[in-house]
Amino acid sequence: MNAPSQDRPLTDAEIETLETRLVAIDPDDSMAVEELDGFFAALACCPVPVPREEWLPMVLGDAPRAHEALRGEGEDAVLLKLVERHRAAVATMLYEGKGFAPVLAHDEDGNAWGNAWAIGFARGMAMRPDAWMALEDEEDFADALDPVMRLVADAQLSEGDDDNDDDDDDDEDEDEDWEPIADDEREAVIHEMLDGVQDVYDFFTEARERALAPATVRRDGDKVGRNDPCPCGSGKKYKSCHGAGTVH
Repeated sequence: MNAPSQDRPLTDAEIETLETRLVAIDPDDSMAVEELDGFFAALACCPVPVPREEWLPMVLGDAPRAHEALRGEGEDAVLLKLVERHRAAVATMLYEGKGFAPVLAHDEDGNAWGNAWAIGFARGMAMRPDAWMALEDEEDFADALDPVMRLVADAQLSEGDDDNDDDDDDDEDEDEDWEPIADDEREAVIHEMLDGVQDVYDFFTEARERALAPATVRRDGDKVGRNDPCPCGSGKKYKSCHGAGTVH
């Protein structure tokens, strides 16, 4: 399998430009760059390819300006190029397997939370949920994404979403009861998350290669023998008609 496109990673200035332009195109529904980074990591890991026309609307949002960009209109050509370059850079990092360097936002104290990255990864998984089920059947990989899910749950706890789940008994039965992440363990959880994502990428390598392999071309109908009547209806043998000059 050939390596993904070697487009150079975005510079810090380009990441800031990408963040600014995503907010401008749809302040409510476009992805922040940290979330986008996790989203693209999930798409790169996924054993089933997700077409650009499916994932790009989730990135840009639902505002009129976003719809113009999806149609190739408006003034957001630079934004789309930055989005595509970042997608390629994320895929390349995972392909090379030398250590994934995520784009994480930091608070005023310089601390990274990682919640938005995990949410982006979970949204990427949701594009093809059935494709990820194979992880559950492998003992060595079944818990590889637990840190992702823990950070997603931590974000929900921080927003108070757990207080709104009293009537949702089915979800309570299915969801893991994650504990809040302490400040002194958050960095370790983020590192565990990135290590697990790399493991998942490697686990699905063969499945991705099969999914991206060109389809085998098969002939329809029976093979015509050289001494059989020519299918064109001329009454001649195939070797004396349309089969003349062919080598068998």
